[in-house]
Amino acid sequence: MDSAFLSRIRIIVIAFCIFFVYAVILIRLWAIQVYKGEEIQEKVSRQYVRNIRIPAVRGRIFTADGVMLAGNTASYEILFHISEMRRPGKRSRTVRHVLDEANRLAAAIGRAPALTQKDINHHMNYYPGLPMTIFKELTSTELAKAYELSPGIQGMEIATSPQRIYPQGKCAGPLIGYIGREDPRSAVDRQNYFYYIPDTVGRAGLELAYDTWNPAGIRHDVTLSENTSDPELPKEQRALLRGFPGKKLVIVDSRGFVSETVGAEIPAENGKDLVLTLDFRAQKIAESLLANVTGALVLLDASNGDILAMASNPSYDPALFIPRITIAEYSKLRNDPSKPLFNRAYQGAFSPGSIVKPLIGISLLENGYSAAETVYCEGFVKVGGHPINCWIKADGHGEVTLNDAIAVSCNAYFIENGLKLGVERLAATFKSAGIGSKTGFILNDSPGRLPDRKHKKRWTAFDTALISIGQGDILVSPLQAAVYTAAIATNGTLWRPNILKTIVAPGGAAVYTEHAQATGHLAASPQTLEIIRKGMYLSVNSDIGGSKRARNEAIDLSGKTGTAEVGPRSTRYKNTWFTGFGTHNGKTYAIAILVEHGVSGGKTCAPLAAEFFNRWLGSQKEQAAVSR
Repeated sequence: MDSAFLSRIRIIVIAFCIFFVYAVILIRLWAIQVYKGEEIQEKVSRQYVRNIRIPAVRGRIFTADGVMLAGNTASYEILFHISEMRRPGKRSRTVRHVLDEANRLAAAIGRAPALTQKDINHHMNYYPGLPMTIFKELTSTELAKAYELSPGIQGMEIATSPQRIYPQGKCAGPLIGYIGREDPRSAVDRQNYFYYIPDTVGRAGLELAYDTWNPAGIRHDVTLSENTSDPELPKEQRALLRGFPGKKLVIVDSRGFVSETVGAEIPAENGKDLVLTLDFRAQKIAESLLANVTGALVLLDASNGDILAMASNPSYDPALFIPRITIAEYSKLRNDPSKPLFNRAYQGAFSPGSIVKPLIGISLLENGYSAAETVYCEGFVKVGGHPINCWIKADGHGEVTLNDAIAVSCNAYFIENGLKLGVERLAATFKSAGIGSKTGFILNDSPGRLPDRKHKKRWTAFDTALISIGQGDILVSPLQAAVYTAAIATNGTLWRPNILKTIVAPGGAAVYTEHAQATGHLAASPQTLEIIRKGMYLSVNSDIGGSKRARNEAIDLSGKTGTAEVGPRSTRYKNTWFTGFGTHNGKTYAIAILVEHGVSGGKTCAPLAAEFFNRWLGSQKEQAAVSR
């Protein structure tokens, strides 16, 4: 085979390859221009109308005296408009350029690089016409450096967005609760919006309870202004703290880029503000008194159930959840043995000890016993062969009447008379005081535990003796104790504990004002209540009173201490209590204080009550010392 023949073969092969390539190109061009020309032209010219969701600014939370507990501040973030950063050629060149600029920016402001090629590709695939968030929550230093660099980065924008703040730190933290981000709930949400900017929503505490307006679900007795009185109103008019999002319609071309806005933007309806019943100074003082102990303090306006202070310790700072708490941080909080997420004031249920003795006194008087009848206390009582000591073990209290027994907290008196009454009649009085039922508080409070024979296979006299001194099959929350103490202080009415004063619209108009609601009545006559109040007065104000350390210079208190032994003998500790009431400048207040692992109610909690009222209602100098 000569070389000329081989050359001809090569030329033929090359010519065929060239012809084949041109043929493929011509066929492809024919398909594009003729066969699919109309379809492709339609895709090129096709435009879509899409929704962009605009979240609302969350409503604020204030105390009754105007101190902000939860609010919003401007948070600065850096955005890249990738449509303005495109590079000619392959898409990967644009991705590389965006990544390089992001890394250059990170180095300039002192942050670690946070962007990856995968992030950029994802954004370009799904949101090509919308800005991409590169960095959030810039500090003032980072912001200054970013402004210096921004002229040199085409497509960079420094934008602001609202961020939740808690200016008072941990103050009322377990009561206020915390928020989280609510991402689209379903594929439908994502389909309905071209760009879904999520809300911040309540996850716990008042942030959750008042997240949205729900008259039927959370209101017991509503008096609403005209524009919010109908529970059937659409949800955008019932938005509360969360508000209601707005939207704008945009035209998006086939490449995903926004070409224009259609019509007027529908602005978001910002959340409404809450004004609480809390007194800021009272709350701060209460928290300072509990700073080194585990416990709770509740202060009520006894005339209507308004909560003036509700403190629980240990607690937490709601700012930990802003913008998002890490799994590790949340696990640390949740698994902390001191339970900072647990609000002892209303979620806890504790053995009450002697703070229920006034209720047992009510049961005695309402069942025909005379306040003048006496019991001889020799320091202990034998029940079923088992001795139960009075707290004075040596000589006992001697002959005591009901008022004496309340004043000195005589176990023997209440055990002997409690056995005569029996568990059913005792439980009936406890039930009338709200024990065993939720109080009606807007948050999910503990019902406590009402004694009942059904709780044990065999109920004995010893069990009845224990509940007669606030031990055994009875549990009470500090909030419940404050509620029934307020009832004793006034006319026997149990008021629903209320934390809300008014709801204020963004324009400043009050759209709702809360009103007091009675939830029950102590099974006690006015004469019975007067006798019980006298015993509680003696407990604080007589020299032999068990609550005498609650005496103070600011308010004339009546009260009752309690000490309850908890747990098995090997690890036994004491829950200590003080409940009381007093009138100052025409207002009657009821207080309940619990300290876990205390010494006794008289030595641990009564002094806290005295200090609380001295500081809260005391001199102007002390008032000024509690800074806002």
